[in-house]
Amino acid sequence: MPSNQQKRIFLIMTSLPASTAGNQKKETFQFPEIRIVEASAGSGKTYALAKRYIQLLLSASDPAAETATRAILAITFTNKAAMEMKERILEFLKAIALKKLSRPEQEEILLPLGISLDEAAPKAFAMMDAIIRHYNFFQVQTIDKFINALLSGCAFKVGLTAHFKIKTNAREYLEYALDQTIDRASRDKDIRQVFEYFLHNYLYLENRSGWFPKRDMAAILYALFLQSNTYGGTLREGPFTPEDILLKKRAVLKDMKALRECVPEDTDRRFIKSLDDFLPIGSLREENNAQLFDIDAVSTYFAREELPARKDAVIPAPVGRLWSKIHQNLREICEEEAYCLFNPYIRVFDIVRSALGGLAAKDDVLFLEELNKKAGRLFDEDHVTVAELYYRLASRFRHYLIDEFQDTSRLQWYNLEKMAEEALSTGGSLFYVGDRKQAIYGFRGGEAGLFDDISGRFTAFPVKVEYLTQNWRSRRTIVDFNNTIFSPENLKSFVLRKEEFERGKKKSNTVEFGPDDHATLGHLFQSSRQSVRPGKDGGYVRVEAIAVEQKDERDGIIRSKVTGLIRELRNRVAYGDIAVLTRNNVQVGQMTRWLLEDGIPVSSERTSDITQNRVVQEIIAFLRFLDSPIDNLAFSAFVLGDVLPKATGISREAAHEFVFHLRERLDRQKDLYAYMEFRGRFKNVWREYFDEFFSNVGLYPLYELVVSIYNRFGLLEHFPDDQGFLMHLLELIKKQEEEHSDITSFLEYFENLAGEDLYVRAAKSDAVQILTVHKAKGLEFPVVILPYLGMDVQVGTTGDDYTPSYVLRQEDSTLALLRLKSKYYNFSDDLYQIYAQEYKKAFLTELNNIYVALTRAQDELYAFLPRKVGNSFNLVQLLIPENSRETGAPGKATRLVEEETSVMELPASRYHDWIHYLKDEFLPAGEAGTAHNRVQRLRGEIIHFMFSFIGNLDSADPKESLERARRQAQNHFPYVTDWAEYIAILEKLFKFTRAKSFFHCGTARVLTEKEIVNTQGHLKRLDRLIIGEKEVRIVDFKSSREGEDQYIEQVRDYMKIVATMYPGKMVKGWLVYLDEMEVEEVV
Repeated sequence: MPSNQQKRIFLIMTSLPASTAGNQKKETFQFPEIRIVEASAGSGKTYALAKRYIQLLLSASDPAAETATRAILAITFTNKAAMEMKERILEFLKAIALKKLSRPEQEEILLPLGISLDEAAPKAFAMMDAIIRHYNFFQVQTIDKFINALLSGCAFKVGLTAHFKIKTNAREYLEYALDQTIDRASRDKDIRQVFEYFLHNYLYLENRSGWFPKRDMAAILYALFLQSNTYGGTLREGPFTPEDILLKKRAVLKDMKALRECVPEDTDRRFIKSLDDFLPIGSLREENNAQLFDIDAVSTYFAREELPARKDAVIPAPVGRLWSKIHQNLREICEEEAYCLFNPYIRVFDIVRSALGGLAAKDDVLFLEELNKKAGRLFDEDHVTVAELYYRLASRFRHYLIDEFQDTSRLQWYNLEKMAEEALSTGGSLFYVGDRKQAIYGFRGGEAGLFDDISGRFTAFPVKVEYLTQNWRSRRTIVDFNNTIFSPENLKSFVLRKEEFERGKKKSNTVEFGPDDHATLGHLFQSSRQSVRPGKDGGYVRVEAIAVEQKDERDGIIRSKVTGLIRELRNRVAYGDIAVLTRNNVQVGQMTRWLLEDGIPVSSERTSDITQNRVVQEIIAFLRFLDSPIDNLAFSAFVLGDVLPKATGISREAAHEFVFHLRERLDRQKDLYAYMEFRGRFKNVWREYFDEFFSNVGLYPLYELVVSIYNRFGLLEHFPDDQGFLMHLLELIKKQEEEHSDITSFLEYFENLAGEDLYVRAAKSDAVQILTVHKAKGLEFPVVILPYLGMDVQVGTTGDDYTPSYVLRQEDSTLALLRLKSKYYNFSDDLYQIYAQEYKKAFLTELNNIYVALTRAQDELYAFLPRKVGNSFNLVQLLIPENSRETGAPGKATRLVEEETSVMELPASRYHDWIHYLKDEFLPAGEAGTAHNRVQRLRGEIIHFMFSFIGNLDSADPKESLERARRQAQNHFPYVTDWAEYIAILEKLFKFTRAKSFFHCGTARVLTEKEIVNTQGHLKRLDRLIIGEKEVRIVDFKSSREGEDQYIEQVRDYMKIVATMYPGKMVKGWLVYLDEMEVEEVV
């Protein structure tokens, strides 16, 4: 390994001319190497990663192409990014192999390697061929997928089975574990005491009065579960108890009463009034043994070092000492409350976590949130060495490429660090790309500080830092606008303007930035200035402030402006070129609703939510009815929908008349069921569309049941625009077959549907895209509209249901939760300093969020600045100077006149009645479930199985072949003891003159149990396929002639399929009836 003295750090700018890059080619690939690439928005991050991958492949010293791909691991953070990178790599390889790589790309990729395009082409062809042949070693994947592979190879080492499953419903399991723990509390004294401790804290310290504390508890427990798995530490309790705090509060209350008795006359009257208002409340609570008082009720006068009085007032020494004592106790109360509020939750969490582990072990599952923490145990406890990991992965990585490094958590890096170090020590490389200015996933554990830490951690290896400074995405006006906004001068001025504004408003607990903080801010945005790609002149930016403070009025103005703007843009660009980016999902829903109401097509998560699709809602209502026929509401919802009228011809008016007439009777008559009335009134419709499902519900598998419903009601034909939602519903049913196989269970799952399963991945359409800034990261759009551009600096994490906010304090391998409350900062400077530190982190994250939002546009950028974000002043008003709020000019029309295109209408898919289809597949015609037929079926299976081991007897010994078939069958059917009958059948058939050519085939190739697929995608299996030079023969063995007509049609189908496979050969088919020992040709 190189020594520290040999360490080199290179700074490379992509704006270097090609000749300069060529001069540095020897340095570019000198291993070992750590290369850090800081890629600002739109500067070609994916291109840089793909280029590096290609260069590593082409520079590989091992001549075996597949070995080169095995040595490279590329880590991304989303499946979409992994697919994009793979696509870019394959495009590069293809262009090189076909010698179609452009001249600039040759200079970028090949020149640093010192090879020409002619030299690279055959190597690229070999690499591409190796990737296709060994695609599983083309390891461009997400961090979660790689960690899953690690755990799968070392499952036993961390207490997992070899076949564990990854689950994403940890919250559901956690709530069940909490219910189990609460049930155990009635029998277990220790657990009961923990819950009593929680309730005492809940009522007296948190001052909560909700009727359902379990709901609040579950929300915080899930937050603790996420935090412990994100940071990998063990949660630790604070050093104080509720009793300690209550004792101090009683002492404070007693001292306040004593103070009131002896305050000097020169004391501030306002303070005395506030004390008089407070004392009766505190005394009443003390008498009722309640919380005594909440710190929020204490006057901020007590935060002063001295008693508030006139300047020349003389404060008696006893009064001064009493004041100091109260002041000190209030400070300690605030700090003790801050550190111990979550103690009961942590105690409950420890018990529930243990119960959760039992449930997970029982179901053999690992939750996605636990993936990285579980993998960390491999390295924590030295369960495996890096060499053993490589052995279990069947690969040895020498080169690591990591995307979006600013969003990598320390726990994720910990799981990669030892392997990266081993690669570097053996002459490999570590290449990571990211942009600290786009670090907006800190709430998931993303740690932008890793960018600088790595070079300090691996001091023995040379480090090269490369800045991608050219913007390939945006036009000049947008690039210049962002260069101005995020310049060091403007950012420093922005912070100063912010502090001046807060001083003017006399805000409490304000945070001011010192020289170190300004340096941190400057370091974060040091590479923000970008140059413009040649030919990308023009562009337009318009920022408009909304001065209205009242929320409803403000929303009305923004709605009007956004919809008006989109209509104006429609004259120049397509709807699909417009993106509306919001701060959160609530705003996504709001904007979606507004635009749809105004007749503007929209594509967003809300429009792709399967639970909101009307046809899916009707299918779910129908399933609810089948699950519970007495559910009149579900049956009525289906009858009043769109499915029934289109499928059956019942008019909408008739359906409405039936339901609303029935409603009058339901009010008067008990035990009246809608379906019974419908069955009596619409007999034919019931018989054709309802009766089979109603009679057989519970017997059909759910997937086949729903497919049959689709087919019976013609859903795909009648609702072609909803096909994506209908197919997604089938995918959900298939995906949940293992856990939610019956209707009741699936309906419960569907009711609580969340996450990615909610949304249908629709093809790109001409509709305005609405998504959050977080979802838009990494994307680009011709026109971007930001309806609520703002900074909302919120310190700490808040759970669901308004649970208390907190910050996480990590020390070594433990995690402490610190409650945040603005009143605390008045009394405790220590807590204020923690708050200030966290505020600065949150401020930088918000600034990063603004950077991401402002850098998505390619051609035009529009932003609206509300005066307030939440209840706080919108700081972006101070960030964007007035003279920069409108620059450039709107572009010319780019929307092409709609041309007539050649469109092929694909008919809707049609499905079998799957129940009958499965019967045909597994039960020969006429066979039922009698004991005799079961014996006959087993007999047929054994004979077919033995025939599958009999090949061309002209090239094998018949006796040896027969013995081998018997041995294989005996292993497969160990419960069969008498094999004489089966051997006799085969021997007799071998000697049968008309069947002899089926086994003695000369030079022909013989395939047994050959699987083929017809044009509808249905799998067929041929007993025997004999492929000769001019002729192909199909042989199908049958026990008897029962079902002969069906057998003949079956062989004819086989012949049609095989004829398409061997178009130059004659295809013939035969049926062999074993009971009669007869052979018949099928014509």
